[in-house]
Amino acid sequence: MKETIHTSSKIVIFGRVVDDLTVSVSDADKAAGKDPKFARAYGFTFDGIYLELASPVLFLVDGDGEEADDIALPGPNPRDKKFYADLRAWTVDRSDETVRLDVDSGKFENLLPDTGGDGGAGVSGARVSGARVSGARVSGARVSGARVSGARVSGARVSGARGDASD
Repeated sequence: MKETIHTSSKIVIFGRVVDDLTVSVSDADKAAGKDPKFARAYGFTFDGIYLELASPVLFLVDGDGEEADDIALPGPNPRDKKFYADLRAWTVDRSDETVRLDVDSGKFENLLPDTGGDGGAGVSGARVSGARVSGARVSGARVSGARVSGARVSGARVSGARGDASD
C-alpha cells in the first residue's frame, strides 16, 4: 500500500477466515463480485497504529484477504511465526459497512442476561475500552443497587451493551 493523503482513512483488519460459518450471498453481491465471509479478527491498524483486540471478534469481510506480510502498515509481530504463519489482512475504508459478532461460549447460566435482583433488565455483553475514571466515590452501596456519586468518566466507549439505563 502506497502512502497517500488518504492512507489515514484506511483500516487493516488482521485475522483468519472462519470456515464453519457461511454467509448467504445475494444476487446483487454475486453480480458485484463480492465474496462476503466472516473472519476472526485479532487486531487492526488504525491511523498507522496497530492495536490488538482484548478478545477476538468476528467481522464480515470481503474475500480471503491477503497475506499479512504483504501489508506495508504496522501489524502483529511477524517474529511470532506460529501465530503469523497463516494470518490474513483486509484493507477497508473507515466508512465501509460491516457486521461485528462477539462470540462467547460457556454454560447457559453464565451467558444469559442477568434478570434478577432489583427487577431491572440488567446489562449483558458490555465491553468498555479506553475508559478513565477520576474522583469516584461510592456511597450508599447496596447489593441490589449500588449508587456512584462524584464520578467523571472520560474517553469511554461502550459496545455491545444491552439493557436498561434507568438506574
